[in-house]
Amino acid sequence: MAQVLPTIHPERFTKIEELLDKVTFPVISAQNRRGFSKHKAFVLGLVKHRCLRHVMTARLNEKYPELLDELLKLGEEICPFNFTSIYINKNVISPPHKDTGNVGNSLIVSLGQYTGSNLIIENIMYDARYTPVIFDGGKLEHWNTDDLQGTKYSLIFYSIYNN
Repeated sequence: MAQVLPTIHPERFTKIEELLDKVTFPVISAQNRRGFSKHKAFVLGLVKHRCLRHVMTARLNEKYPELLDELLKLGEEICPFNFTSIYINKNVISPPHKDTGNVGNSLIVSLGQYTGSNLIIENIMYDARYTPVIFDGGKLEHWNTDDLQGTKYSLIFYSIYNN
């Protein structure tokens, strides 16, 4: 199922949270992700072109280089597998879904001044606030509880191809 890693001290996320607070998050249309309502999210690192399917750098890497650098450092510290991409959500309540574009394990960790919005993986509840959770997002159905209060950022480290 899922592997829960040790909780990380919240101070480790201070700079990342400060940088995220300055980001103008793109709004993702409900049409782009089936079952999701309109939400705020983006990817840093590598992505696959939607139509052509070739690998390229995410368009926001250049706009947020300091954030990318901090997230890569964090990923190197906490992620026990190779990752190519980091998906960043702001206040997203996700419906049950699988991340079909992810290959292998994903690591999710959340931060911010919030309560609620726990992660559910295959009907088991996890609190990912400052606590990384590893699971195969492409194979295991997962979602969030719909009780978010405050501002929540979720960081998902994953790969778009086999390393």
